[in-house]
Amino acid sequence: MPTVAMNFTGISGYADQGSSDQYVSAARYIDQERKKVSSHLHKSKALSFIGRGTLQELQKTLEECSLGGWDGERAKPVTREVWWNARVFLWSFPLGIESPEIGAEPDGAITLEWYRSPSRVISISINPGGRLYFAAIIGGERRHGDGFALFEVSEDLVKLIENVTSENV
Repeated sequence: MPTVAMNFTGISGYADQGSSDQYVSAARYIDQERKKVSSHLHKSKALSFIGRGTLQELQKTLEECSLGGWDGERAKPVTREVWWNARVFLWSFPLGIESPEIGAEPDGAITLEWYRSPSRVISISINPGGRLYFAAIIGGERRHGDGFALFEVSEDLVKLIENVTSENV
């Protein structure tokens, strides 16, 4: 029996014992339709960062902070590498997550921040090489850690962001 594994980028594997072209055609059709639906959803103002202008804000941050000293002091420039890492990271979020505020740091990192109050905030810093660092305050709980922005956002980070942005807290 044929096995098809789907992921965000498409068909990730195809294995079978004695398959026919019919299975390959069906898998390609399903993948094309999935891509159309995914593209449509990512353009949704209600569901995705793209529709809400988040990626445009990221582009604006790159343009405004791509030269050294952009802060009037000695800030390092935000590079296209850091911009790209942040873009890949944002694309990995599930649909429906509230958009972050986007900023730059003097060390050339890009910051994504979700803020409700001084006791409900999470900040994620994306650095060269795809490294990310985060810090969160949710009520009396304080969390911090690191990871890589070049892979899917972790369920832990999504839950922290949802806890910060939730209206029920």
